Amino acid sequence: MIKSYMGFLNYAIKRAVDRIILLLGLVILLWFVVEALPELFGVNPAIWYAPVGQLGKSASYFQNIINDITTLYGFNQPLYVQFIRYLYALFSFNLGYDFQHHEYVINEVLQYLPYTIILTLPPFIFQTLLAIVVGAYAALKRNKAVDHIISNYMILQYNIPGFFILAVLWVVFAVYIKAIPISGIQVLHLNDIVSILKVYWLPWIIQVFIFGFPVRGILMRNTMVDVLDSDFVKYARLSGLKESTVRAIARRNSIIPVITRTGIDLAFILGGIYFIEYIFGIPGMGYLGIIAATELNIPLLTGSFFFLTLYALVVLYAMDLIYPLVDPRIKLR
Repeated sequence: MIKSYMGFLNYAIKRAVDRIILLLGLVILLWFVVEALPELFGVNPAIWYAPVGQLGKSASYFQNIINDITTLYGFNQPLYVQFIRYLYALFSFNLGYDFQHHEYVINEVLQYLPYTIILTLPPFIFQTLLAIVVGAYAALKRNKAVDHIISNYMILQYNIPGFFILAVLWVVFAVYIKAIPISGIQVLHLNDIVSILKVYWLPWIIQVFIFGFPVRGILMRNTMVDVLDSDFVKYARLSGLKESTVRAIARRNSIIPVITRTGIDLAFILGGIYFIEYIFGIPGMGYLGIIAATELNIPLLTGSFFFLTLYALVVLYAMDLIYPLVDPRIKLR
């Protein structure tokens, strides 16, 4: 028992280090694009941090603002010093100051982040379980009518642009039927479960059945068909195992590539929140990112990118910890 526990602990630590290295790589890339690259071309990054509303002021007034930002962020120091300061600030969650909204970026991010977690996490979990169940059922009913219906639906759904369906459903349910608010910003409150359900029910359904579900469902179905036809399953049946046990073994082996694909689909889900939150008026990280982009608000853009990436890696790390429970072939030493 102790050996098994220590093996799992070592595995968890290794996976945590891998995720931290990935986060560090993305952060370095962000720093290079936003700060280092402009300086290499002789452009002061403080220009990106200055409030857009100050551009109409006099040249001397605007230059004073640039000088203050340059000193505040250390853009007048060597690049390696800027890089160290940047990493320390980011990983201490000191994301800088939003001069346009007169608010610290960390406060804005923490205000918007819970809305995105509520939007993405429940359907992400449910659609994964649903893809496993539906895909396995189609595999057990292969070549029958129900298998053809399920498979054709998943293939059709995969090839229809998800964002087109998103816009159509919003028009139908928000504009015509009025089953959801046109914009959730005015009615959505985190301490009110009724308002959450009223705003989120359609985006949840859209995410469950559009973003990632068809791919994982087809993958589960096809993988389980192959497993059921494999030699070790045939030997298991010949050895006298019950059919329910054989199916359970086949299902467990088929889940492994689905979990792998789930990690890939998370990127598409988080990419889709920019459209979902903007269209449905959900004040989450996607909505915040669009606001920051339209305002050319670099501190807010970099801060929201960092936290959204951190959220994705935390979810992926949780999936890493599930892997050994599903696939005992993973070495925990």
